[in-house]
This record gives sequence, C-alpha cells and structure tokens, in this order.
Amino acid sequence: MTASLFGVLSCEDEPENPGDFNLKSELSMDPMMVTSVGGQSYALEEEAVYDTLYTSSYEKRDTTFRVDGSGNYILDENGKKIPEIGSDGNIIVSIDTIVFQTGKRGVFHKMKLVKLESKADTFTIHIKSNALWKAPQYAPTKAQWFFNYNLRTGGNSLTGGGDGYFYFRTLRNKNKTRVEPVPQYIYTSDSTVMYQLNFGQAGERD
Repeated sequence: MTASLFGVLSCEDEPENPGDFNLKSELSMDPMMVTSVGGQSYALEEEAVYDTLYTSSYEKRDTTFRVDGSGNYILDENGKKIPEIGSDGNIIVSIDTIVFQTGKRGVFHKMKLVKLESKADTFTIHIKSNALWKAPQYAPTKAQWFFNYNLRTGGNSLTGGGDGYFYFRTLRNKNKTRVEPVPQYIYTSDSTVMYQLNFGQAGERD
C-alpha cells in the first residue's frame, strides 16, 4: 500500500505518560473499546492491516522551446533555443508533478464500522503511545454530526503525546441511519502508525 504524506491535528488532554520519544513510534487503543459517558461500550475491531510506503511529490518547471517539423529545436542567430511565447506574451512553462518514494514506511490499521446509537452522546477512546500523535477533525460533505471534543476542557484539543484520551461527541439523529460514515484518523506525528476508525449512527426512524 502506498500513501501520501499529509498533516492534520489531534485530540488529547493532559498526557498520563509522556513516553520515550527516542524509541520507534508506537500507537494503539487499549482497551480496544469506545465508551460513552453513559457507560455504553462498543468494540473496536480490525478490518485490515497494511504495510505502507509513503510517497511525496514536487513540481518540476521547464521552459518550452520552439521546435521544427522534425522535432529539432529552432535556434536564434546566437545558437540559443527560442522559447515558446503564449498569447499573453509570456514564455510558456510546462509543469510536471514528480512523485517519488520517501523511504518512510508505516503500518495502516483500518477498523470495522462502529454503529453508534441515535441519541446525542460523548465518547472516550484510551490511547497508548510512546510518541506524539494526531487526529484530524472530520470535515463532512453533508451536515456535521461528529465532533472532536475534549471532555475535560469543553472545547477542542488538537495535539497529544504519550498515553492519553481521544474524545468525540455526536448529535441526536431524529431521522434514519446516517448515510455518510465518519472516517476518524489517529496517527503518530511521524505517520509511521495510523488508524482509520469508522463511525456510523443509527436513526430514530430506522
């Protein structure tokens, strides 16, 4: 599996254990459970595990030069290649995206869908790690119903390190089961361990 490097943020309050950041990054959920403030628990189960090779990219810009019918460069009186000029009067520059392997490897854990109850609730996942870790706030294409939430501060908490907690809350669903599930990513800051947790929500009209 190949992935692209990208940067996003996380949910953590005060770390229980800052960890040893000189060691290879580790990240897991212990226990493998999601627990609501009301005591309802949902098991986190792996659907698949992938070894990941990260790629990155850069743009390569080159001036476009005039050529004749045989594909040879047309030269000026000084023997230099003549650049192509666009209708705007500027030199035409070609832009190529070069993709390359970074040499960074990781492990990607895809988790099975967890279907939450229709009521509004707040949930906790216990993180075990010896590293800095991150988790992005989900950006839905439809109405948002899933929010990163720090239970202790009452707001968002976007960085974490070592052992700690990831919190989120949901809105009440008065309709049918949510069509769009939430892929919640939690990963070490060096991207060598990544989890994709997947959440859905039942509806009161199911």
